[in-house]
Amino acid sequence: MKVSLSQKRICSAILLSLIASLSHGQITKDDRGSRGYFRLGINQFGKDLNEQLSAYGSGSILANMREGAYGSEAGYVLEFGRNYYFYSPGILPFDARVGLDWTQLSATYNELDWSEAAAIDAADGYTVDASDALAISLASKLGPVISINPISQLVVDLRVQLSVTYFVNTTDYYAYQEDDWGDERYFSFLTDDEESEDEASVVSQLGELGKFGFKPNYGVTVRYGGIGLAMDYSPGSFKTSYSSSEGNGEERFKNNLLQFKLSLTL
Repeated sequence: MKVSLSQKRICSAILLSLIASLSHGQITKDDRGSRGYFRLGINQFGKDLNEQLSAYGSGSILANMREGAYGSEAGYVLEFGRNYYFYSPGILPFDARVGLDWTQLSATYNELDWSEAAAIDAADGYTVDASDALAISLASKLGPVISINPISQLVVDLRVQLSVTYFVNTTDYYAYQEDDWGDERYFSFLTDDEESEDEASVVSQLGELGKFGFKPNYGVTVRYGGIGLAMDYSPGSFKTSYSSSEGNGEERFKNNLLQFKLSLTL
């Protein structure tokens, strides 16, 4: 759908008006006991795949997965929440408030690119049966926050939160050789039961793939008025079942999220 020039101008005017209104409010010096926020930005999930992905040993598929090397491309994060302030310490040489930061919802999306691994296997004579994979997560985070207001409307939010996370990774890679040896290279977070498309819909398969877990989250937001930049790091791991050409089992796989976001505080 094409967007006309007039529509673009209207959207730009609305956005500028919103930013202007947000940039005028004091953050810690007024009587408000809470502040809502909206954040949108980039989410980095895990690391790049090892170049020697197809080789057994340190570069094997299973070794990559254990270290959180999922071949993730830069993805997206959208979240909203609210800071609830309870206390203003009077002993500090600057204005500050202490409270709780509740990120009510944090949603992430990353595509997983295995095209280079598939090209290497194809060059080695393998037939590659691989589909596009993705990683998504839904989380709610709660923890203490201190908002420091050193000068004018400049505010620094420092937070440490516990993240309750629902996570899905749809990695399902398979390569094989059509010869007498029948060599196979594969890895999947899908169990044998979950691979049956006749018995389960896509939605139910995602439900079976999903894992709940608890992770820490460390974040900082630097803002002037209502506009700022936020960075969050959420390390951790999830215990997940897998099947691979190197064996099957259930173990913990790294799940580290690094985010850079535009933050709007109301």
